[in-house]
Amino acid sequence: MKMPRIALTLLVSVLLAAPLRAAAPLPVTASEAEAWLRHTIPLPRQIEIKSKVILPAADIRIVEPADASPVARQAVKELRERLSAEAKAGQKVDAGFSLMLQLGGPEAAELKALKNADQACRIIPDEAGMSLRLVALTPRGLYYAAKTMQQLLKARADGRIEIPLARVTDWPDMEKRGLWGSDCHDHLRWLADRKMNIVEQISDIGVNAQGKPYARLKQGREPMVEDGPRYGIEPVPVVLHLEQLSAKGIFQAYPQLKSQGGQEGAICYSKPEFAGILAEWLVQLGGLPGVGEVDVWLAENMHDQGGCQCAACAREDRSVLETRTVVAAWKKAREKLPTLAIFVLTSEETEKSNPRILQELPPEVKLWYYHSLLTYNSSEAPMLRRYLEEAAQGGRWIGVCPNLTAFVNFTHPFTGAGFVHYRMNEFVNKGMSGLIGYATPLVHYSVFNVEAAAEWSWNARGRTPREFALSWAVRRGMKDPGKFADWSQALGPVAWDVYGSDWPSGEMRSTPPPVADRLRKGEFRGLGSNLWGVYRSPWGDIKTVEQLNNDVAQADRAVALARELGDEGITQESLVVQGYIRSLKALYELREIIKRTGQVPPDRREDAKRHFRMYADSLRQTAAALPKWEATVRRHGDEGNLTGKPVKVITGALEQMRQLHTDLGL
Repeated sequence: MKMPRIALTLLVSVLLAAPLRAAAPLPVTASEAEAWLRHTIPLPRQIEIKSKVILPAADIRIVEPADASPVARQAVKELRERLSAEAKAGQKVDAGFSLMLQLGGPEAAELKALKNADQACRIIPDEAGMSLRLVALTPRGLYYAAKTMQQLLKARADGRIEIPLARVTDWPDMEKRGLWGSDCHDHLRWLADRKMNIVEQISDIGVNAQGKPYARLKQGREPMVEDGPRYGIEPVPVVLHLEQLSAKGIFQAYPQLKSQGGQEGAICYSKPEFAGILAEWLVQLGGLPGVGEVDVWLAENMHDQGGCQCAACAREDRSVLETRTVVAAWKKAREKLPTLAIFVLTSEETEKSNPRILQELPPEVKLWYYHSLLTYNSSEAPMLRRYLEEAAQGGRWIGVCPNLTAFVNFTHPFTGAGFVHYRMNEFVNKGMSGLIGYATPLVHYSVFNVEAAAEWSWNARGRTPREFALSWAVRRGMKDPGKFADWSQALGPVAWDVYGSDWPSGEMRSTPPPVADRLRKGEFRGLGSNLWGVYRSPWGDIKTVEQLNNDVAQADRAVALARELGDEGITQESLVVQGYIRSLKALYELREIIKRTGQVPPDRREDAKRHFRMYADSLRQTAAALPKWEATVRRHGDEGNLTGKPVKVITGALEQMRQLHTDLGL
């Protein structure tokens, strides 16, 4: 009788040979199992290790699955590479062990009830300790089982391999987890190793001189479609914010689409031609290898000038009319590509209209929530609005586009385990289905936070921030992982308070004015203050004097721990944050001295001088440490001097305060 295909496993020819004896299983203590788990990323949802086997890599057999998809083949390839790399010093002994990759079958049945079951997997040891069965419903799930197995294989000094007889059931909290922008397309394997599965990049789109729409990947982004799919990573091309297309040849070829009044670059959505142009872009991008979904970004900022003011457009909510045009274009594109799916990304321009936009979108259209002020910040405050949570609870697919760094395009070090844990848990708790984080200027400038996002978007309630830092240090081979975790716990919350308070990035804005101007005018509000709930500079996330003083003490402790660790990057990051928090301490004391008068009382002149000096010395320390930190993360070919912008802002802030110091007669 023919075996059911779902349970069929293709046994390679070596299995036809006489059975080999497995090495006898050895017990694993609870502490040994705990140490083993620190090598996994993300931490599996359910994992138990009670025993292990030790044998040469040459005696480990990989039984391939029947599925011949690129992802399944990659799973086998990576396991072979892992074993081959560890087998060089091994000698063959009379033993045998099998890693069996299986799609479907009765062992996979329980996965069907799990969230995001298409990515769920099991690892099951046999009773005799002769094999581990890696089981999933789909090739991607099987790939993730293989990832966990790769992380658990442990090489010994004698060339043999320790294999934990792990019992695992695993699945992700969020369906889509990944990055957009910067150089994420150059880190596909690294992201896949952390079970991230989506990357997005802005596309090269336009209309040529003959009026023909064109859409393609930007040069250098080709790995998205060439390599991404075999790593289980979905490549998603992006159609740029729709008010930013004026240089794309649209209005030259179709002058009737230029808006009547409104923001420069706005499109008249009452004319039918644009839906056709957008549909053709969707078809061309959706036809790229491995692409199943395209992301369309709604207009980002109309600068209070609005959209087209023609009679037809003026009757409608601009953002709703734009959304209807996007949906019409998508439906037209599906006449050529019936399976094409789209995301729609919101913005600050659409914020007030988002509830109506959700009503306009068909249920199968996915929504990314983005707002440059509300999702690109590091404040310890909830990010998601109630209407988003309600829509997600009602079954709507909603994801979020946050920064994973201290600031966007304002380069700083940030080892922020607590920050990322807070963000990911909010997203999971409120039912978000996806994450496309933004890591600027380059992914390798922010590897800790990106890996933390991979950790908690998969398993939000797994590790604590300290446990994650400890596992990070173990995986990086640090000499003292415990001390690194202590350092992370000391510095991370301080950095979060500083960066979450927009310090010093807020000095680039005119609203609110720079701190020197506020001191001069006696218009400086106290700790914890912010403007309109979005402008927090300089201490919106620092609520009390006790918090401020504790931050100063913890930063001092972090600097001492960093020097004990002897790592240049960690030391310079600590000096950056210590300089910032000390500058805020000095600023607070100056604010208390000057108060509302804008003058220094005669009996406080020496105190004022001391705190002006502390402010200046602290920011000079940070300005000196930033490029030194950057030197530790820069790679060959990087542009370099990416910390130059914040150093320039710091220099400007120092000059403004120096002038105030002079004007006050100090």
